[in-house]
Amino acid sequence: MYWLEVSVVTDGEGAEAVAEVLRPFAYGDGVVLEQYGDPNDPDPDALETAVTVKIYIPEDQDTPALRRRLEEILYHMGRLYPLPPPTFRELRDEDWANAWKAHYHPFRVGKRLWIQPSWQEVETADATRQPDDVVLTLDPGMAFGTGLHPTTQMCLQALEELVKPGMRVLDVGTGSGILAIAAAKLGAERLLAVDTDELAVKTAVANATQNHVQEAIEIRQGTLDTISEKEWDIVVVNILAPVIIHLLEQDNLMGYVSGKGYLVLSGIIEEQGESVKTAVTTAGGQIIKTLTIKDWVSYIAAPTTKK
Repeated sequence: MYWLEVSVVTDGEGAEAVAEVLRPFAYGDGVVLEQYGDPNDPDPDALETAVTVKIYIPEDQDTPALRRRLEEILYHMGRLYPLPPPTFRELRDEDWANAWKAHYHPFRVGKRLWIQPSWQEVETADATRQPDDVVLTLDPGMAFGTGLHPTTQMCLQALEELVKPGMRVLDVGTGSGILAIAAAKLGAERLLAVDTDELAVKTAVANATQNHVQEAIEIRQGTLDTISEKEWDIVVVNILAPVIIHLLEQDNLMGYVSGKGYLVLSGIIEEQGESVKTAVTTAGGQIIKTLTIKDWVSYIAAPTTKK
C-alpha cells in the first residue's frame, strides 16, 4: 500500500485558505503546514516566506479523477493567491509515517517554552535548552496547531507573558490542544478547551495525556455559545480573522473575558488586522499589545473597563 502526498507551496496568506480547501480530501482531516526558519535572518523568530501545505490520501482513494479535482480547485484558488500546481508523490507506509518528521526538531518559543517532538528524547545536555524550560511534548504529524506556524507561536508568546498560577483559561478552537497544554504547564488552574472538530478533540486529549495535564484540562467538542461559564482570566482564540469577527459581533466573545482579564486573538493576516481591531472596539474591548511575525499579526486585548 502507498500514500499519496499532495503538497502545495504558497505564502502565509494563502496557506490557511489552501489548508481549508484540501482538508476534506485528507486522511483523518489532517493537514500539515511546514514553514522553516530563515537562515539568512539573524532574528530567531524570522521565518521563510514559503509555506508548504501537505495532505495524505490512502492508495484506495487515489484516482485520476481525484487528482484532477484537486488540480481544478487549486487552479481556481490561484486566481486569488499565487499558487503553483500541486505536487503528487507516492509514499510507502513507512515513508508516509516518517515524511513529516524529517525536518521537525525541538525548538524554543518565547523565553521558556520548549516544543519537543514526541518521538525524540528530551536532550538534557542540549545547550540551548534550560533547566527551567516548560517542555511541551507533541506529535505534530496530523495535528492542528503544532507550534510551527506563526499564529501558534504568537499565542504561545502571549500566554507565556500573561498566565499566572491559579488563572482560568478558555481555549476556543483548541486544535491540537497546544495552547491549553502550555497554559496548564505555566500554572493555570481551571482550563476549558473546545473545538468543533471531533478529530481535533481526540488529538488534544491525546496530547494532554502525553504531557500529563489531562486532569487539569476539560476538553470537549462544541462551540462558544455552548459555554455557560464567563469571567475567564484569559480567553485565547487562534482561528481565522472572519471567524474571530463573527465571534465578537454575534457570539459575545468579549463577554467571556473577566473585567481584569485578557483576550488573545490570532490567525490574522496583516491586512485583516484593522477589521479585527474594529470588531474588538465595537465589542467593548481595547487592543493593548500587537505581536507580528512576517505577514501574520496577533492581538492581546482587554475590556475597556480594565484598569
